[in-house]
Amino acid sequence: MKFDELINHVKFVLYKRFWMGIMDSLLVKYGAVMIGYTVVGLPVFGPNREAYIASVKGDGTKITKDYVRNSSLLINLAKAIGRIVVSYKDIQNLAGYTSLIHEMDVVLGDLKEGKYRRT
Repeated sequence: MKFDELINHVKFVLYKRFWMGIMDSLLVKYGAVMIGYTVVGLPVFGPNREAYIASVKGDGTKITKDYVRNSSLLINLAKAIGRIVVSYKDIQNLAGYTSLIHEMDVVLGDLKEGKYRRT
């Protein structure tokens, strides 16, 4: 009975982690890029497009140059943010493992000293 509840809970947690992993991956890979391209397109397609086009005198090469420069900067920024998010998750996992090892070390130390305590 309790074992079945444990198995069902583990399945539930794994199911949730699976979907969270997919959503994190989508957010990291595509979400930041979509926001970046939206920001890059604002000068040409945004509300102040007439002022921008007048400042570059309608020269398509200057508009393309600005677009390529800004998009490469924003794509690199999006990749860096994605790496930070993934690194944060890895650090959380490492902290959990470190805590478990510390608890095991405390219990083994108590066993070595003959002070067995059950928690």
